[in-house]
Amino acid sequence: MSSEINLFAGPIIEPGSPEDIEITTSLNSRFDQLEIVKKLREDPDYTEWEPYGNFTEEVKKARLTSGCLRGSRGLSCQHVFYNSKENILKSVLYLGNGLDGWPTVVHGGTIATILDENMGRLAIENLPERTGVTANLNISYKARLGRDQYIIVEAKYDRLLSSERKAVVEAVIKDEKGKVYSEARALFVYPKKMKLRTLGENF
Repeated sequence: MSSEINLFAGPIIEPGSPEDIEITTSLNSRFDQLEIVKKLREDPDYTEWEPYGNFTEEVKKARLTSGCLRGSRGLSCQHVFYNSKENILKSVLYLGNGLDGWPTVVHGGTIATILDENMGRLAIENLPERTGVTANLNISYKARLGRDQYIIVEAKYDRLLSSERKAVVEAVIKDEKGKVYSEARALFVYPKKMKLRTLGENF
């Protein structure tokens, strides 16, 4: 049974282990050579950061994407690029081999999580309180998304449908060649009767 699992998912590698660090270092080197990354870094209108840059390691481990899904088999070497002039956010990340739903195909729930989190980042940039919750998220899965590849999440803020207490965001997931795998639309709100943590910069 273990040999069959390894055939599809590969060996289980503990996040933070020497082997995991070695693989992640290699993925980061390849990441730096991606054309989309080079293009975004050359554009002065985009600001770059790594997710959860203002969180402690303890807090990161307690969260889903920076905790349970961390490491080379999860969501690896993710960087966020934000254009405040056009209100566009692009996130480039690697999908490891531990994210399968069906063998070699990324789980739909993982895709939803990636979309929700990155759309939420853009929403928070536009909410005065710099925090909020997902009120509605609609996703159209256009094609099977394979793991072991870099993807780009492109999110756009809908200024016409948004207001001071709510943010409407649209997003797509693409591969390096521009093929669209998922499309989404979401509503984020700042609830009046709920005390939320201010997420601040570099979320």
